[in-house]
Amino acid sequence: MCIKLSSLTASLFLFFLLLANSSFAQSINIRRLGGTLVVAVPVQDGLVACSDKRLFNEAAKTFRDDFVKINKVDNNALFVATHTVGFLDKATGKMEFNVFDITARYVSQHSFTTGRPFWDGLKKEIRDQLLQYLSKRKYQDWPATDIANNKLLFNLVFYAVAARSIRSYSISVFYEKAPTPVVYVQDPVSQIVRTPQLTGKGKAVMNYLARNPQLSSDPSILRFDQTYFNAGKTTTADAVNFAKKLFFLANTALPQAEVSATFDCALLSYQNGFQWLD
Repeated sequence: MCIKLSSLTASLFLFFLLLANSSFAQSINIRRLGGTLVVAVPVQDGLVACSDKRLFNEAAKTFRDDFVKINKVDNNALFVATHTVGFLDKATGKMEFNVFDITARYVSQHSFTTGRPFWDGLKKEIRDQLLQYLSKRKYQDWPATDIANNKLLFNLVFYAVAARSIRSYSISVFYEKAPTPVVYVQDPVSQIVRTPQLTGKGKAVMNYLARNPQLSSDPSILRFDQTYFNAGKTTTADAVNFAKKLFFLANTALPQAEVSATFDCALLSYQNGFQWLD
C-alpha cells in the first residue's frame, strides 16, 4: 500500500510504502526474524534498489549482517520482502519458513508477468506453504498474531521496468493464530514509481527526519524531495549514496530498527537489465 505523506515528511518523498516492522510475541519453539529497510530510487538508467543485510532474531535478540535481501526475478524485475521474512526453528537453528526461498522458487518456475494467473499462483503458493509449515507443529508453538500491525505477517514487493517505465507490485500477507489458522494474501497493489520509495523501516526513518529538520535540509537529501527530485538528472551513484546515508542513519540513530549499515544494491537498467552494483 502506498501512502501520501503530509507536513515535513511529505516534503521529502511523494510516496513511500508504509510497511513498518514491529516486535512480536515470543512463541515457544519458533523464532521470528525481522528488521529491514529497502530504498528504491528511479534514476536515468532505470531503478536502483538497495536493501540492508541484517537478519534479526527478535526472540533471541541476535543478528547477522550478511543476508542478501534483493532477489532477481528476471532481467527486468526483482523482489524484496519486509516484516517477518521467516521463522527460525529453535531445535534446528534453520529458517524453516523462508519467504525469499518460497518466492524465488516460484519465479524460477513461472515466467514473470503482470497478469492475474501469475499473482494468483504466487498467492496460492505462499498460503499453501505457510499452512503446511503450521501443520507440522503443535498449536502452542505457532507464531503469535501481530496485533500491533493489524495481523500483518510480511510484505512482498516486486519492482519491474519496461519501456522506460517503472512499476511496483506489493503483496501483503496477513496471519491470525487460531485453531484453524487464518491466512489472507492480498491482491497485488501496483503503482508507477516516479519518486524514491522506502519499505520496511521507512516509517521510522521518515519520522526521525521529521524530528531533525537539519538533516532533511541537507542538499544531498533535499534533492530527493518531491519538489526537486528529477529521475532524469539522478545517476546510479547518486541513488546509492542517498541510500547509504539512510542505512547509516537507521543503523546509528535508530538501533531499535535493527537495520544494518551494510547493504546491497542492484540496478534494473532500461538498456541492460538486472545488474548488481558494487
